[in-house]
Amino acid sequence: MLRLVAFFLFVLAAGPAQAQGRARLDSITVHAFLTKSGTLSEDLETIEGFGARNFSIQGKGIADGERFYAILIKVKLTAPKEIFAKGPQAEIVVTDRRTKKVIKRERIADLYIGDHGWTIQPVFVPDAACGPFEIVVTGGGRKLTRAVETTCGE
Repeated sequence: MLRLVAFFLFVLAAGPAQAQGRARLDSITVHAFLTKSGTLSEDLETIEGFGARNFSIQGKGIADGERFYAILIKVKLTAPKEIFAKGPQAEIVVTDRRTKKVIKRERIADLYIGDHGWTIQPVFVPDAACGPFEIVVTGGGRKLTRAVETTCGE
């Protein structure tokens, strides 16, 4: 009887956050870190008239004279319930499309998703002004790809 009571106390103390499972790769957005204002841009894919050349960035909603050197990739992962997703959940690979060189590779692992059903994980890419780049995010059998059209040169 004492073992049974101890077992139920353990289960109650563990709570729902102890449940384990896999996160589902939902979506990605890509944002420029704007150095003049110190803010992040909107998702580059949604900026009307977006253009980026020689560290300058332009488009609707971006102030004149803004510059950028880095991007932030936001990776949204979801789950049907509160979980601690143990182990690898997603991998992000950023490749320079001209040279085919991988400039960033990062894995997302061991993360908590609350009862609201999602988490957004940041991936910072510091030298992302001179591309073009391809971003590929894989996880849970899904693959999401984004192109970032940035250039440098005379």
